Amino acid sequence: MHTSLKIASALTTICDWAARLAAVLLFVLVGVIMYDVIGRKFFSTGSTMLQELEWHLHGVIAVFAFGYAYTRDAHVRIDVVAAKMTPRFRLWLEFWVVVLLVIPFFLFIAWHGYEFAARAFERGEGANGGRGLPHRWIIKSAVPISALLTVAGCTAVALRILATLKRPDLITKTFLERGLWKR
Repeated sequence: MHTSLKIASALTTICDWAARLAAVLLFVLVGVIMYDVIGRKFFSTGSTMLQELEWHLHGVIAVFAFGYAYTRDAHVRIDVVAAKMTPRFRLWLEFWVVVLLVIPFFLFIAWHGYEFAARAFERGEGANGGRGLPHRWIIKSAVPISALLTVAGCTAVALRILATLKRPDLITKTFLERGLWKR
């Protein structure tokens, strides 16, 4: 179990760094939006490229934090039925749903997302009409990367669930509570 918890910790660290990148990109997004709005309002310098950059940054910010959110139990849940279950049964249910449904689904997304991004790279895809951002493969690469980050977060939680169920003396909480910047 100690090895499993070390693996879970390493996977969680990867998710943490991706979420930190997303947090930093949030500041970049704010700067791009401010520059775009001020330029359009006062200097008549609107740009399709800036608008596309805003959309791309927003997309990366959203999807790079999925794995992190899952390790913190900060994702959306519908607990109407789960409230009636025992904590042990809920953990087993969570484990099997993650292992049998969530991880395979995101591996499927990673596989096809890679093909999606690779095809865009091979074709030299850019914005329609040439007025937007070139190199569309860069943003399309966020799909498989974020899917793998989500798999990392789910695998970390699955390993912690097993440790919680098998060795409650080692770990008492499956999900982490620490913040992104503080330890």
